[in-house]
Amino acid sequence: FTVGAFSNHIMEYGDTTQLNVSSAEAITTSCTNTANGGIIVNATGGIAPYTYSIDGGQFQSSNTFNNLSGGNHIVTIRDFACGIVTKQIVVGTRPAATVSAGPDKTILEGDETALTGNSSGNPVTIAWTPAASILRGANTFIPEVKPPATTTYLMTVTDANGCISTDNAVVTVLPYCLKVMDAFTPNGDAMNDRWIVTNNGGVCTKQVYATVFNRYGSVVYKNDNYTNDWDGTYNGKPVADGTYYYVIKYILIGGSSVILKGDVTILR
Repeated sequence: FTVGAFSNHIMEYGDTTQLNVSSAEAITTSCTNTANGGIIVNATGGIAPYTYSIDGGQFQSSNTFNNLSGGNHIVTIRDFACGIVTKQIVVGTRPAATVSAGPDKTILEGDETALTGNSSGNPVTIAWTPAASILRGANTFIPEVKPPATTTYLMTVTDANGCISTDNAVVTVLPYCLKVMDAFTPNGDAMNDRWIVTNNGGVCTKQVYATVFNRYGSVVYKNDNYTNDWDGTYNGKPVADGTYYYVIKYILIGGSSVILKGDVTILR
């Protein structure tokens, strides 16, 4: 603009609409579950250079604000002559997928299981980690896994809007605990006095059915909830030393069953 003096008054010529700061904005929407929206402020008018502030924060020289949540934001623009304009700008949101990695699982050491993830909408990509113990289907909702130890699996889903959602499922690996002692010595010395059929505290079993026979096929012991506590007695009296025969049915923690047959020797 040009300025001239006339009768002690200052007169201004030019585009008066450029005296005050104004702006236009380019807005990137945010995912509903991640603050990844953006605003680019294009300021005009006033006297450059401009500085910018959002939501009461410090002024900055950059006209770009990233990592914004959806909703209302207050943008303030200040020019070199301290002219200020404040605007409310709305950052829209996109329908990020709701995902679930499915229920946690418990398996025995050496077993495998299938995870059962799901998602709303139509995901573009599905990825599970860690990949090392995934046998099949790492890019599907139902991968088959065989972890060597208790493992947390992370499912990451990207939808058509580029929004990323995650959830995890834990596969607990229990030590294999079926181990039948083939002899015990119930003599009251507090050493090897009970017949042990599970180790590691029986953590891999829900229930143990145990039946013991003598050499004539007669039942000398039976318990449908055996807990490693038979002391070699029958009807309250010690059975004779010798070899006996057993049938044990284990109900495992995962619901399957295992039947073991063999013999056990009692020595006092």
